[in-house]
Amino acid sequence: MREKPVPTFSQRALGQGPGCGRGMAIAMLTSGFRTQAARRARTFVAAAFIVAGAASASAQLVLPGAVTPTPEGTVAGAAKKKNLGGEMGAAAGPAIMPKAPTEDAIVGKTLKRDGEGSAIEFSRAGAELQVAKLTLVGDDLRRSGEACRVEVAGTPLKLTARESDNGLRRYQIAFPACPFAFSVLDGAILVTNEGKACELKEAGCRADPEGLWGMGADEIDPKKGEEMLGARARVEKTVRNNFRELYDRNKKEKLIRNYIVKEQAGFSSWREEVCRSYAREPDFGYCALRLTEARAIALGAQLASGVKLPPGVAEEIAAEIAKKDAKKDAKK
Repeated sequence: MREKPVPTFSQRALGQGPGCGRGMAIAMLTSGFRTQAARRARTFVAAAFIVAGAASASAQLVLPGAVTPTPEGTVAGAAKKKNLGGEMGAAAGPAIMPKAPTEDAIVGKTLKRDGEGSAIEFSRAGAELQVAKLTLVGDDLRRSGEACRVEVAGTPLKLTARESDNGLRRYQIAFPACPFAFSVLDGAILVTNEGKACELKEAGCRADPEGLWGMGADEIDPKKGEEMLGARARVEKTVRNNFRELYDRNKKEKLIRNYIVKEQAGFSSWREEVCRSYAREPDFGYCALRLTEARAIALGAQLASGVKLPPGVAEEIAAEIAKKDAKKDAKK
């Protein structure tokens, strides 16, 4: 008896593949994508309003870039829900546990940072993933205002698998001059480097690897624009459903509840920050689609394995809660 084929994540997003209807809701970001203190500070104000919105079904906050919440439906089997605004809007279906992309999604492809800058190619040596080619584009340190381009020697470069708490496969690249890490997305990678650019002193070049490396601007099919935007809307629906379920499971745990609300509140602005420079993004939303898929996967991983607070976050949130409680007491 033949095994029934399982549709990929992107096929579900686009309503394609075996067993997938066009309207099927599918499913991520990740605590690992935005743990810097500066980003936490930016999201605190938005999170404070969102937490307030959880106390009143009529209070809603629509964040920049968020999808308008759907008024009907709740998570299956749950009691009556309090409404959360913006991307935390009312769930319109059950939570979904999306499957993370495998390394096969990036092998043999040329992935470009922001769709037109630095480039990377992956290959396999047996079962091991490796970097077959890496080109970094940045600012020339010797001639102000000019660009530089460095073809990294010594390829293939070794990759080391890293622990991940966002449901995505994660690797560290063995390149001493620029040892960045990345998560595997569907036909793309999301690179993090703690916000630091790499200085390749011998080449006189400074390059920033952080951001989304994916489809090149010349590869994007103009006929797919509307389809990609529609796929993003469906994935955002899954993000709302997964967040709603995660919130309900942890609403009695004050530290965890505040943490996941804060993360969700900052997602739209973080996505905008990462994607604003991606080639042809206003027309196709390719970068936003990939990051929203990643967010759905991260929420699914938290639903499956529980929420793990990053080091120092518990203390930070406890201090914020204590500060708000003190203000309330002062008003009494």
